[in-house]
Amino acid sequence: MAWSEIWITLLTATLGSLGFSIIFYVKPQRLPLATLAGLLTCAIYLWCKTLTGGEFIPNLVAAFAGAVYAEIAARITKAPVPVYLIPSTIPLVPGGALYNTMSHFLSGAYIEAGKYGLIALQVAVGIAAGVIAASVVGLSLRSATQRLTHRTKGDKI
Repeated sequence: MAWSEIWITLLTATLGSLGFSIIFYVKPQRLPLATLAGLLTCAIYLWCKTLTGGEFIPNLVAAFAGAVYAEIAARITKAPVPVYLIPSTIPLVPGGALYNTMSHFLSGAYIEAGKYGLIALQVAVGIAAGVIAASVVGLSLRSATQRLTHRTKGDKI
């Protein structure tokens, strides 16, 4: 991928995240962090894509990073996590693969439709697995922190 394509991809991902943040009524003071979430996930996706070349792993890693970012930003700004999670995952949505799936399906090219459908499925499962993994890690860390806090206060287990 040429540098110009990378910059255009990052710019459009950032603008897409900003647009969806505005559509979902993200408060103006939270717009910069929400927009940055989309830029972050797109950059991580592109980096992982150059390393692995597949679709599942780059989307999983990028969604994981976006979900971690959303958790941290939500705690800092005292906002709900979806305020940052939705804009972070927007650049990962497989719009092109879904369009190509339907286009080939309607034109009768079922093998091509299946190929693009499989790509869309890999992306969707990667995004879901990344978000779920980040949530599980976050819950585990909060639980461990609470146990340590109770233990240091002299509570018996």
